[in-house]
Order: sequence, then C-alpha cells, then structure tokens
Amino acid sequence: MSDASPTPTLAADVLAAQALAKQHGVGTPNVLTTPLADTREKSRAYQEWLSQPAPPVGRVVEHRLDHLAVPATLRLYYPEGASAAPLPLYLHLHGGGFAHGDLDTLDRWKREIAAEAGIVTAGLSYALSPEARYPVALEQVLGALRWLRDQAPSLGLDATRLSVGGESAGGNLTLAALQRLRDEGDAFIKTGVVIYGMLSARRDTPSHESFGDGRFGLSTEKLDWFWNQYVGDAAQLTDPGVAPLHADVAGLPPLILQAAALDPLLDDTLDLANKLFATGPAPTFIVYSGVPHSFIGMTRILPQAQEAMTDLVQALRRNLAA
Repeated sequence: MSDASPTPTLAADVLAAQALAKQHGVGTPNVLTTPLADTREKSRAYQEWLSQPAPPVGRVVEHRLDHLAVPATLRLYYPEGASAAPLPLYLHLHGGGFAHGDLDTLDRWKREIAAEAGIVTAGLSYALSPEARYPVALEQVLGALRWLRDQAPSLGLDATRLSVGGESAGGNLTLAALQRLRDEGDAFIKTGVVIYGMLSARRDTPSHESFGDGRFGLSTEKLDWFWNQYVGDAAQLTDPGVAPLHADVAGLPPLILQAAALDPLLDDTLDLANKLFATGPAPTFIVYSGVPHSFIGMTRILPQAQEAMTDLVQALRRNLAA
C-alpha cells in the first residue's frame, strides 16, 4: 500500500490540487522561514479557502470550558434532521505541529463527517506551543472528553458512543489521551482515530530517510522545529506522554488508522499498527498512495481526500454502532 518505488511521486490529482491552491495564493507556509504569527495567519487563510463553501449542518454550538486549568472552547456540529435519540460523537483534534491550527481547521471536513455519518462532530481549541508546552494541550483534551461524557444527556449525546481522533499533532494527543484514560481506569472512549500521527520524535526511520528531505512538504527539519516548540527540554522527547508510540498500546479501544504514503511520519503509523495487530484489537488501517502529509482536509479539490473521508465515515459508523 505504500510507495516503495525508487522514485515515488505525488499523484497527478495532488499536483493539480496544489497548483489550484497556489493560483489562489494559499497553502501551507514554511515554519522554518516564516514567523510563527504569520504561519498561523496563513494557515488560517488556507483552511478558510479549503472549507468554502461550508456544507450545511443542522446546527453549530460552541461551549466554553472555563473549568479547565487552561480554558478551551468546544465546537459541536449536529447533523441535519437528527432524531431526538442521543447521537454518537466524534471529537477531532486538529494538526499543526502543536504550534498552529484552531477551531476552523478542517471545518468543511468536520461538517462533511457529521452529515455523512449522521453523528455529532466536534473540534477543540487546545492551547498552542510554544506559549503552552506539554502537557497543557493533553490535559485540555482529557478535560474536554470527560466534560462531554458528563454533559452528554444535555448535549443530546450518547455517553456510551464517544470517540476521539486527530491528524498529525492531533493524532499524538489522541493516542496519549487514550493511554492516560486507560492508565487511570477511566477508559470510556468507544473508538479512536489516528491520521498520520506525529507519534514519536524519531529521525532514523525508513520513511524519514525516504521523505524527510521535504520535497513533498513536511520534512524532518520541520518536525524537529515542531517538537522544539512542544517541549521545554529535549529529554522529554522520549516521555510516553510526549511520544505515545513508546507507550504500551494494550487495552486501548479499537483504533482507525490512516496514513499518507509520501510522509516522513509514515513509519510512526506503520509501527503503531504493528503493535496493535500484536496486542489487539486489530485496527482498521489504510495507507493512501501518492499523497503527502496533510492531504485529508482537501476534500473540495482532491479525490484521495474524499476517499479517505468516506473510509473514515464507514469505519466510524461500524465502530460506533450501538
């Protein structure tokens, strides 16, 4: 399923989508050469362009979680025509290397999943680095998940069918949160989603060797920069809370894994899948050929992103079934 050829290349659809974004003056900025404030603003503009026009949903509601040590905001997307019966929920944690991204990241994608799966989707405005380093964002995620469980009846949610997932840095926070809930005897999440997760700070993997030069966007050097924002001490990079690939994966709920074949982080997902196949339950696992890191949010302009979204909807329906 991965691109094992000597000269892997981006799929023609990806090149066309990237060219279209460039024509409109948007895209993912280079964090190594762009001031962080500008990176955040340019990323926000790119996400806004990807999300327009916003697909309709039944309603969008925001809740401020002021009870958290560092407050955050949850945004819930309810599907149109929802019945009075409590609905499952999928909380998605955005990527951005812990350093950029916000509630509007993947807005279109979250709306599409709510509509296609008939579930409530949500986003969380977790605190960004370097202003808020590990473990601030992880603690916010745990607090948000517990609040959703406790408030489920008033929110129209089924507390027995809650799920959490994320892409890149959000995949890291997802896996770390599931491990913490398990370790604390509070494993109430029904399923989890990790999409090309930033799960370790390793630099010596085959996928880093093959794709870490940055010709497909993300590079080893950029990942090093992101990790340096997230932690205050390099010694933390082997802490399982920071790099959850190094932690035990036994006893987790069923996981849905998606990865990009042309991504220096590919081996993080491959190694997680292998650990899960060894310990069980077996994950749902797909690697998408010809695509780079960060492709999933391009559903408006990229068929492979639409395919991955459809696959995720099917897996969520299956794993969140009553």
